[in-house]
Amino acid sequence: MKRWKQTAAAAAAACLILLAVPQPASAASVTEKLLFGAAAVLYVSNYYSALDDGAQAQFLGECQQQTGVYADPAADARVQGIYERLRSGGQIKRDYSVYVSPDEEINAFMSLGGVMCVNKGSLDSFDDSELAYVMAHELAHGEKRHSVSGVKKQVGLTTALNIYLADDPTIASVLLANIAGNYISNAVFTKDQEKEADDIGFEYLVEAGYNPGAAAASMAVLRDRYGESSPTGLKAVLAPSNHPATTDRINKNIKRMYEYSGKHVNVKDGYITVNGKKAFQGVPMSGYTGEERTYLAAGKLAQLYHEGRQTAASYDGSDICCGGEAIYTVSAGENGAAMAAALNEGILKQ
Repeated sequence: MKRWKQTAAAAAAACLILLAVPQPASAASVTEKLLFGAAAVLYVSNYYSALDDGAQAQFLGECQQQTGVYADPAADARVQGIYERLRSGGQIKRDYSVYVSPDEEINAFMSLGGVMCVNKGSLDSFDDSELAYVMAHELAHGEKRHSVSGVKKQVGLTTALNIYLADDPTIASVLLANIAGNYISNAVFTKDQEKEADDIGFEYLVEAGYNPGAAAASMAVLRDRYGESSPTGLKAVLAPSNHPATTDRINKNIKRMYEYSGKHVNVKDGYITVNGKKAFQGVPMSGYTGEERTYLAAGKLAQLYHEGRQTAASYDGSDICCGGEAIYTVSAGENGAAMAAALNEGILKQ
């Protein structure tokens, strides 16, 4: 914290010299007050941007102190492996510190400093492709510096001016650091930022070779647990207007998958469709809901179409296969041959 204070004090002194503002704000003209306001906002922005760039170790320690750490090597290896695979897509430029908390809720958050916390509850509730989308969403927040934007908004212009014009510049560091500390695991993102993170997160997901249907599937799991207004950021308290409805997020991810497939594979009214032909819908099996299985099977088909590897579907007695891959495991009571035939009506459509 001492280093932060010294940096903040030096920055404040430099700004005061450059803008030549020796008089108090109450004595300033309208023009000077505008300059003060602009300088104050810039100062706060620079302060938090510097923290985001250079204080990862500090924030990692504070995050882990707040959340606790789930000390399980297998869980840690799982999130580290997914993180590295997402980075392999080439679009993620920053380095992040990722860890697992023992919280049983389905959630994850991205803190200032590029620290990502993933709850144990998320690991327990998602398969790897679904978890990858949740992590990709948080990485998108990090790449777009949404945490910086969120904490800046909590300062406000009046507070920024008071901090900027304080007689003792070290006060600025203390106040700004305290504000940042309050939002380490509780950053407030706007609805537009959430939508942007969903969109970019989908790109990270597919670039890393994960199932594109996992984006919609993960949101379906979240909606089943929390309803339409699921939390963003660990234990965040958000106004409903600040967060897109989960069903809307599911539908947007279905649309992204449809576009990714070259507009061949879709999910409509709960059914997989190929080239406009209704094929089948999934049923619950092995811990997955029927809706999840529908999105994941559609995602595998979308991936095949994207790569130009789609072929006629077949049923081998346990799985429906296409392009040399199993896309859906048939459960007891389902007619795999009929499902494959329905799928082929769309695949073989000219």
